[in-house]
Amino acid sequence: MADSEQQIKKYRGNCHCGAFVFEFEAPEIKSGVICNCSICYKKGYFAITPGVELKIVKDGGTIKQYQFGEKKWKHQFCSKCGTATYGTSEFFDPPMNMGINARCIQNLDIWALQERHVDSTAHPPPYTPPTHPGPLPAPQSIPDNQGTLYHGSCHCGAVTAALKVDHPFESQSYKGMLAECNCSHCIRGGYVWAYPTKDQLVISGRENLTWYEFNQKVVRKGSCKHCGVLVLAEPVPIQEGEEVSEEMRKFREGFKDIRPVNLRVVNQDELDVEGLRRGGRVRQARRAGEGGEYVNP
Repeated sequence: MADSEQQIKKYRGNCHCGAFVFEFEAPEIKSGVICNCSICYKKGYFAITPGVELKIVKDGGTIKQYQFGEKKWKHQFCSKCGTATYGTSEFFDPPMNMGINARCIQNLDIWALQERHVDSTAHPPPYTPPTHPGPLPAPQSIPDNQGTLYHGSCHCGAVTAALKVDHPFESQSYKGMLAECNCSHCIRGGYVWAYPTKDQLVISGRENLTWYEFNQKVVRKGSCKHCGVLVLAEPVPIQEGEEVSEEMRKFREGFKDIRPVNLRVVNQDELDVEGLRRGGRVRQARRAGEGGEYVNP
């Protein structure tokens, strides 16, 4: 059946916190583009270009715009929860100039769709990764002259990171878990997680992070307030006098020294996250519905 004869479906999408909701009609979504340009890579876009107008159902005023380089693209993201929603380009006329992040479309199983990988790293202008100003991590578990040191940042460079692990992530000698999760928040950003201890990770520019909590508020996630790239997660501190179940207290206690980091922030010339995914090094953790059901707005 030709594209023009395909049945048109109505799709609805939203940022995670529900402040921004949109709808559009298009043929059934069966595939999407994974681009390795600097911004698509760091934000984990799963892009579709249906060539239709978006109907904005709700606009809570949280959508922020990020541009860089020659400013030919306008990247929209929620400044509260960090969800990347869509982008518009000056290279094409509307509505073909709009790319939608399919990850924020409701009831769409991203992992079941065909991935079309596009190599855009050679397209000018080149992206220069921001430099981490230091200090560097010095974990007690890894001698100074051993281990692998990675550097990374959000896209705009307001937040930088240095991460030291015992072996390269690509190596079979690395035994730590690498995972992507399909919970309601992680699936929207395509985050690829590693779980180092807090002394293995140094973050510079924490004042530029926006923290987002949801569900049981056990963990909060930090994304750059300027470009929207999610950097890390950390446990929500137990406040004095806070009533917490014993089970939740034990979970927080066991989690307090772990600092999950989104590997998409690591410089691409040091680590190919998409290569890790395609090579089977990243575990798919199906957790949708666990710890409280997410309700689509």
